Amino acid sequence: MPTDPRLTGANPARAAMVGVSDFDGVLRGKHVLGEDLSDGDKVVKFSEAVLAWDCTDRVIPASFTQKPLSAFGDADLRILSGTGRSVSHLGDQYLYLAEFTGPHENICPRGVLRRVLRRAADHGYDCTVGFEFEFMLFKENADTIEEKSFGEWAPLTRGPFGYSIARSVAQHELFDEILALCEKARLPLSGLHFETGPGVVEASLRHCDALEAADRATIFKSMIKAWAQTRGMMATFMAKVSEKWPGQSGHIHISMSSDNQNAFYDSDACGNVSKLMRQFIAGQLEYMNEFCVLAAPNFNSYKRLVPGCWAPICPSWGVDNRSCAIRAIPGEPSAHRLEYRLPGADLNPYLALASAIGSGILGVETGPALPASIVGDASAEMCRSSARLPQSLSEATSRFAESAAASDVFGERFVEAFSCSRRWEWEAVQHRVTDFERRRYFEII
Repeated sequence: MPTDPRLTGANPARAAMVGVSDFDGVLRGKHVLGEDLSDGDKVVKFSEAVLAWDCTDRVIPASFTQKPLSAFGDADLRILSGTGRSVSHLGDQYLYLAEFTGPHENICPRGVLRRVLRRAADHGYDCTVGFEFEFMLFKENADTIEEKSFGEWAPLTRGPFGYSIARSVAQHELFDEILALCEKARLPLSGLHFETGPGVVEASLRHCDALEAADRATIFKSMIKAWAQTRGMMATFMAKVSEKWPGQSGHIHISMSSDNQNAFYDSDACGNVSKLMRQFIAGQLEYMNEFCVLAAPNFNSYKRLVPGCWAPICPSWGVDNRSCAIRAIPGEPSAHRLEYRLPGADLNPYLALASAIGSGILGVETGPALPASIVGDASAEMCRSSARLPQSLSEATSRFAESAAASDVFGERFVEAFSCSRRWEWEAVQHRVTDFERRRYFEII
């Protein structure tokens, strides 16, 4: 009996996975068999429940659907034929991205980003973006992390050794696999190295069109986690794995162009920072506290945003200053850009980028004053309670839910739905009693 070609990978476009981002930036999907998904965008039915689940598949009670909890039906899902790529170093595992359309488009993370990019395009600007991620590798699997306490988990490497050539050479087989996997998946990297912290690797994705960059970032996170498991490891993109180590960032590099010219660059301006770039940065700073939850969407995110951990603690900007929330990076017109340093690696790429660009475009439209750039440690110079970023997921969610600017940029329905999901996330975690609390208080208090 001949083998079904759909099971051999002979035509992966006919036996592909389809994935769509939920609010947490996690790809949810399934295999779709028998149709050539490379032949134009197709609309299929897919459960709307993925937009009402938290990261543990619990249904958020006050969900966007306004239906009884048992009534979740199917929604229209547009499969994006141009996004197909191989996502495994073991054979032909093919993936197409998708996005919700119809009534759900305005709460779909990819749809929210497209809304923001249309607003930039209305002003005549295109956005070029590159993501960079820090992630941690542990020599564990899904069973051992349940069986062992955290202190017994074994990271890939011991202790901090950022930019280590020795470790890169010693782990060249793993790095070679990551590089080959990304090349095969059309996720070109511009850098890959060990970062400070045990088992921490940083990968910089090459810059491209903004929507494509968010697509690549979303695929990259899921692909690295899957690849690690095939190697008997676990990869995590948590913002803060331990209070003993620095957090893991998800920085975003952004430039704007008009008529194929870098609109952030002005050869006659100080530091080559153009008027548009100053307006853009001013908007990012002005609305950073209100939009913060889009870049720091989890309870754990706020454990990274503390002094001394290479993360911002307040809205601030500086020229080539890594202590600031926004780092202006001067260079030739082809490289002149800003780095949005607020997000951790736990970001949803679509929503964090929507926040970074949406706030910048508001600055172009409304013209808020740009504060003086920071020279030196931004946390030392601006560590005042009135200037601090939100201190918790609860505070950030409240600011976002009450923000008229957020409703204007992202849409009222999305603001309501996402705020609901973040309140649920806060309530799911804040009542937990930790081992640290028991050790600190049990005997003494």
